[in-house]
Amino acid sequence: MEGDAVVGVTRGTTSGDTGFVASQSSPDGSVDPVIEVVVRRNVGVHTRDGTRLATDLYFPANAGTELQGPFPVVLERTPYGRARQTTVELASQLARKGYVFASQDVRGRFDSAGEFGLYMNDPDEGSDGDDTIRWLVAQLWCDGRVATSGGSFAAANQQGTALSHPPGLRAQVLRDAGTDYYRRALRTHGAFNVGLCLVWVVNQAADSPRALAQPDIAAELQQMQRDLPAYVAQFPLRRGQSPLTLFPVYESLFFRMYETADDTEFWDTPTSRLAGRWDDYPTDVAVLMISGWYAHHVAANFTKLTELTPRLRRPVSLIVGPWVHDPGMLEATTAGDVDFGAAAARFGPCDDLVVAWLDRYLRGSTDDNSDRILPPVTYFRMGTGDGHRTGNGKLFRGGDWQITERWPPVDTRLTKYYLGPGGTLASDAPTGGAGKTHYDYDPRFPSPAIGATNLQEVGHPAVFLAGPHDQRAPTLFLGTTDTRGFLGERADVRVFETTPLTAPLEVTGSVRLTLWCASSARDTDFVGKLIDVYPPSADYPEGYAMLLCEDILRMRYRDDRPIGELIEPGRIYEVQIDLGPTSNLFKVGHRIRLDITSSSFPEYDPNPNTGEPMGRHTHTLVAYQTIYHDTDRPLCLILPVRRIDDGESRTLAAGQIKTKYAFLEETLR
Repeated sequence: MEGDAVVGVTRGTTSGDTGFVASQSSPDGSVDPVIEVVVRRNVGVHTRDGTRLATDLYFPANAGTELQGPFPVVLERTPYGRARQTTVELASQLARKGYVFASQDVRGRFDSAGEFGLYMNDPDEGSDGDDTIRWLVAQLWCDGRVATSGGSFAAANQQGTALSHPPGLRAQVLRDAGTDYYRRALRTHGAFNVGLCLVWVVNQAADSPRALAQPDIAAELQQMQRDLPAYVAQFPLRRGQSPLTLFPVYESLFFRMYETADDTEFWDTPTSRLAGRWDDYPTDVAVLMISGWYAHHVAANFTKLTELTPRLRRPVSLIVGPWVHDPGMLEATTAGDVDFGAAAARFGPCDDLVVAWLDRYLRGSTDDNSDRILPPVTYFRMGTGDGHRTGNGKLFRGGDWQITERWPPVDTRLTKYYLGPGGTLASDAPTGGAGKTHYDYDPRFPSPAIGATNLQEVGHPAVFLAGPHDQRAPTLFLGTTDTRGFLGERADVRVFETTPLTAPLEVTGSVRLTLWCASSARDTDFVGKLIDVYPPSADYPEGYAMLLCEDILRMRYRDDRPIGELIEPGRIYEVQIDLGPTSNLFKVGHRIRLDITSSSFPEYDPNPNTGEPMGRHTHTLVAYQTIYHDTDRPLCLILPVRRIDDGESRTLAAGQIKTKYAFLEETLR
């Protein structure tokens, strides 16, 4: 889920239904063999139920005339406007290289008919994609080979489309799509993602067909966009109490997501849930996935890698960088309050990678896993930098690229770090004596999310802090009662950390927390956050506590329950909290830290602790929380620790890969 400004074609001139993009030279000064692009605008593609979907078609051309085909076709279906700049740039680049590019507004968005329903559309987005591809391959200018591309929503609907097995589909580029939007995205283990869903729905309503047609109504929603921090501070929202009521489709969508807390059929569409449908995926499609350590769907992408690799006959590859979920993946060098250096953008621009993948697996002749251009996993290991404050005011984190044939890497081992009295975190199990820690959680004053792995930065108000940040609350941040205090100093946050490390330690893989807990409430939440704590320095006299990964568990949905089941007050429960994957080098002198609390707002909605239906509660209660860490109930953080050898032999360098992976070789020259 994302969005950026919708723009028209910015190069060349437009006349009627055809646009002309002037010729461009290649970086080496030569002129591309296909030097022009002609665009057929607003072509109608009709679905099986008769809905018209507006589609722009980009053709290779010469002297303003479409070249004779047939050509391979690349399709992007998007809710963000088929003429937004990022789409136009990729479409033009591919058309100049001899592809036809089809850019389509999905059902109910911009010039397409029908009603928009996000991933839960009825009919499903997958069937609309299937209808579109069948139309494309029936055209004389299509050579029968089709690929799909796009990010976020435009990646999720690719997955739904693939499940329909449309003819000619040979390759996909999926930039950060989920596998189960109920369990980890729109909701996460029961908790509702306020920071993602509210901002996104309001932004999409603001450029909906009704808003574009009625500026006076749109103005009220635009004011709501400006006032979003105030609406968030007053959360929960109720139906009819905001300008969203002027846009019934979007108001209904938001509240159905908020109020449908159980895993009902509402969440079970091919676009919202790929999980459980793995055997239905076509086996003759080459799949490239792109994600980031702070993106919504990084865990889902590793799940796809695991599930699709043994099922597909063609290559499946994943690239994960130090990025948040936005269109700038592959090109960004910063995220949140952290600078990862120029190396983070080594595989950008994104369009170049897309073209390389399509040249090989759509237009090329490679039909199996031989002669790959990318390894199964290319990932960015964070943490090699020296931690100085950069000229743009960010912590210099640094990092390097690694490759592996499997995930997690073969040289990782799961290592337990036990939580002990006094906030200790150590590899030695507790010995003797009872150990437990208490705190009160008041939903009226939730602990703030200072940085997050499940939020976005592009177009979102400053109270939604995506990516890595120092765990210190900005002045007047939502949920704070003081100014600029460390979150670990809050009465409802419990901190456990190691002593300063005497040797570097690399964590690469999925992080898990085993928690023994009890509550005075019938329902409540528990949150875990893994943090890399820097020692004090000249630039950061109080040190810097950088968020790495996190997760939340709503107790009524413990053990992955599809239907909520309230807990018994005072009863002790053992639960697992999956903090997600990461790759981080903890340097000498740093500390490994785990924070445990019961809220992370406005990333997630505060649990009212009453056990009432979520989204319809009438009051809140203070919950008395207990976490246990004794010999009988060892509370432990499970880290995938990777062996560090003397030569950094896994780090990507031109001399190490030779010709094994063609795209990496070209990139590293």
